Amino acid sequence: MFTKEALLEISNNMFFLFLSLNHKMINRSIMLKGLSVPPSHMKVIFYLTTNGPSPVSKIANDLEISKPNMTPIIDNLIAEGYAVRYDDPNDRRIINIKATEKAFNTLKQKKQETVELVSEKLSSLSDEDIELLMATIPPLIKILGKIK
Repeated sequence: MFTKEALLEISNNMFFLFLSLNHKMINRSIMLKGLSVPPSHMKVIFYLTTNGPSPVSKIANDLEISKPNMTPIIDNLIAEGYAVRYDDPNDRRIINIKATEKAFNTLKQKKQETVELVSEKLSSLSDEDIELLMATIPPLIKILGKIK
């Protein structure tokens, strides 16, 4: 079992890694360019496309968005064509939200733009650095997938 100090060191390094990835690899202005909704709404779109149709209360809890703030977000996503609202067939008190094809297509396009941008940035690295990344990233993704 690792000591608390070792876990804190790993956490500190991961924090730096996340900041570096965000700053050096992902350009938020390019990611958000051309979207008709703000970043807070994109979190909901990403959630719906990843988790599938969900009740409003679950989305709010999982994304830590207050329920009063969810109503205008959901209304805006519906108005922009990114989501649809429907009643739960088993419990009419529950309102589910589902991502539309437009939401899936938008995320697919933004992912492609980001992948191309990151690929351009990676092209400046040496072959050794690229090989190291290729060997390091898959196990890192596997490990991060285990975190609850």
